Amino acid sequence: MLLICGECGRKEKSAARLYRECCPEGLHPTRQTILKVVKHLRETGCVISRPRVRRHRNVGRKVQPEDVLAYALAHPQSSTKIISENCGF
Repeated sequence: MLLICGECGRKEKSAARLYRECCPEGLHPTRQTILKVVKHLRETGCVISRPRVRRHRNVGRKVQPEDVLAYALAHPQSSTKIISENCGF
């Protein structure tokens, strides 16, 4: 997408049109999408956005392994995500 945009002289509308012609199958980026990617590349120097760092809700809470085991035995169909949410991870 960025190579096509550069080939079109950084004109996003022309790049979107050329992209549709070169790659007729599948989805095509809009002019706004190309503009957003180019802007992000200029600002950060990277085309991939960084994942957000999430804080745990229960920071500092001590979870006992026995509690986790007891919940898992009582609810064997539960996923690890559900177990961690119910045990305070």
